[in-house]
Amino acid sequence: MSYRDPFDVISSTVDLDDPAEHDDAQRFMVNALARVIECLPVTAQSSVLAAKRYLEGAATDSEALAVRERLWETIRGRDMSNDPEVLRVRTTICALHGMDAEAPYDKLEYFLMFWERSGLSMVELAGAMFDTYGVVYHDV
Repeated sequence: MSYRDPFDVISSTVDLDDPAEHDDAQRFMVNALARVIECLPVTAQSSVLAAKRYLEGAATDSEALAVRERLWETIRGRDMSNDPEVLRVRTTICALHGMDAEAPYDKLEYFLMFWERSGLSMVELAGAMFDTYGVVYHDV
């Protein structure tokens, strides 16, 4: 395990296979995105707000799905690109996926991978990790 890898730090702290941890993982992703919302493309910014409403129970599964579909549409044909804007949209898409479905480890790992590759602030990510999981992460 690498303490420089945020996924390793989180997965060594919690059991993501435990359904009780899924809400925290979802909260972590949305909290992290809210910390960098001004760095996201406009379509992703409004989607972070939709993800917050979903977490609070103020939006339905179908509403979250519709937001995800709109995000995919904005990157159609570029979805495999390493362009930071595309990666930031994909990071936001991860936060709109329910953790209770298949492969919660994968969803969090993709979120973190897209975050890092897009150049979003690791300091803000560390703050969200501490707020959600109580772990200290240093990107050194």
